Amino acid sequence: MASRHSAKLGVASILSAALLFAGCGGDDEASVVPSETATSLADDPEPPVTTAPDEPEDPVDPDPPEIRVELTASWRGVTSETITVGMSMLDFGVLKDLNLSPAGWGDQQGIWEALIADLNARGGINGRMIEAVYDFYSPISGEDADRSCTVLTQDNETFANLGGYVGPVGGTADVCIVGLNDTIMVGGEITAEELELAKAPWFHASPTVEVQTNSLLNLVMQTGRAEDAIVYMMGGAAAAAEEEFVREQLTQRGIEVVGSRIIKAPDGDTLAQDQELAVAFEDFISSGANTLMLFGTPSAQIRGSAAAGLTGEIAIWSNDSGGLANLGQTISDKSIADGTLTATGPTDDEIFNDPLFQTRCLEPAEAANIPEADFRLPTSYQEGEENWFNPLRRYCLALAIFEGIATAAGPDLTPETFEAAAFGGDFDDFTIPGLGPASLSPTKLGAQDGVRLSMYDHTLGDGGLVPVTELLDAFD
Repeated sequence: MASRHSAKLGVASILSAALLFAGCGGDDEASVVPSETATSLADDPEPPVTTAPDEPEDPVDPDPPEIRVELTASWRGVTSETITVGMSMLDFGVLKDLNLSPAGWGDQQGIWEALIADLNARGGINGRMIEAVYDFYSPISGEDADRSCTVLTQDNETFANLGGYVGPVGGTADVCIVGLNDTIMVGGEITAEELELAKAPWFHASPTVEVQTNSLLNLVMQTGRAEDAIVYMMGGAAAAAEEEFVREQLTQRGIEVVGSRIIKAPDGDTLAQDQELAVAFEDFISSGANTLMLFGTPSAQIRGSAAAGLTGEIAIWSNDSGGLANLGQTISDKSIADGTLTATGPTDDEIFNDPLFQTRCLEPAEAANIPEADFRLPTSYQEGEENWFNPLRRYCLALAIFEGIATAAGPDLTPETFEAAAFGGDFDDFTIPGLGPASLSPTKLGAQDGVRLSMYDHTLGDGGLVPVTELLDAFD
């Protein structure tokens, strides 16, 4: 990402002024002195000495006068009254038609509208109201992702994109936002290769691929699960850029790597994928590996391991906790993924029950009375049910990060002040609804600090991740 100003920006306190005046006064009527008293005073050799009253002190103003900064059209998508933001959302209609997902995420736009209405009711961002532009995209169509990027950057002048893009198109659509169109993003899937093409600030609630990979490998080593591990690496074409980094991290920790394979067929072509996977797992078996290290979306490789008869016979590690939690319809029996290890933060149930998540995310969504809304404990959703929690978590966290940074950036809102605020001391440590402690830095673009080792268990609702270790702050 191109370097921008990193000067620390303070956020001026806005205080109401109240002048405190001190008054003093006396009796205006003249006193009538009897003659005897007058005589005695005249005879007094030392008449009383009168002194001038003390000069009144200047009144002390306990509160300084309110400092008003004029809001201006400081950047594209920012006026004196509004900030225009683009919201990209998964098109589950496409996924269901292709049997890649049994159900969707409810009314995603309705959830966005509820969260934004709540933010605006709280005063917006430094007095500016948020205006949103919405667009749905197919996660498996590069052409549709390019169209969506154009809608949210060029057709509508936006200051930032919230949500980003996931799936195979993420590698091109995310870069289209932060690179080609120089637009801030909170969301997407940050990789080192894509980050090199970014011109605008780019942040995420969850750890980046690099951080999640390191956390996973550190945790499997700390818990003794890396002992005697013989690893074969496997990933999809969309994650090919991760291959070298993952290999390096395994090797640096002394973990033996005996092979690696990229599955080139896209997620939309299950037949072609399965043909490649059959060959890949023949190579896996002949290599003598006992552990499968998955990089990128793990569903196809888990399906391939089951077809090869390896379910329960080998250890599987995945550096994509989000992909593991949403395996999709191409795996009909999700029990084949049971036992897969990944690095996560708080569980979905922990996020849902967090008091800040309840007040900042859940309550505004419920108050909006969205038709057919079904917000409940995440692990109670079953396969085939609309999962309303996933978009609520994803969108509320992105909005919370954007709100915090943009507020800290102050009235002169630009990409430079936004990035400087994210890396400034005033925003060094903060709290995200549901995730708890968080931080950002030039080398840490995923806000989440808490990590733990978790294991996939298909019996928890529509697939779930069960904590194996306690949650710890890896960046304390």
